[in-house]
Amino acid sequence: MFNFSLSTLDSPLPMSAPSPDDPDSLSEEDVWRSAPHMDIDQWLEGLRRFDQSLYNLMALEVWSIAQTMDHLTPGFWNRFMENRQAAVRQFIQQQSKRQERREEGGGGVES
Repeated sequence: MFNFSLSTLDSPLPMSAPSPDDPDSLSEEDVWRSAPHMDIDQWLEGLRRFDQSLYNLMALEVWSIAQTMDHLTPGFWNRFMENRQAAVRQFIQQQSKRQERREEGGGGVES
């Protein structure tokens, strides 16, 4: 299974065919075919693998968009990350204000 992290953005992405010896390389079709014979732990593990695969695909899409934009507009990625950090700080401040209002007994109006 391909584990994507932001530290691998500048390195080539491994795109090899699944190995039949690799237990994580089951296709979705294989999982559905074996579904009647799976217990709950196997179902959960299959869902975790599919969830991780979806996450990896989304991360790859974001990476490819960022790379493309950085080639078209140099410095795009740095500005994007600065804006993202500012948005996260603003979100955390809003959440802490809401929590303080709830703790004060005002209940706070969700916005």
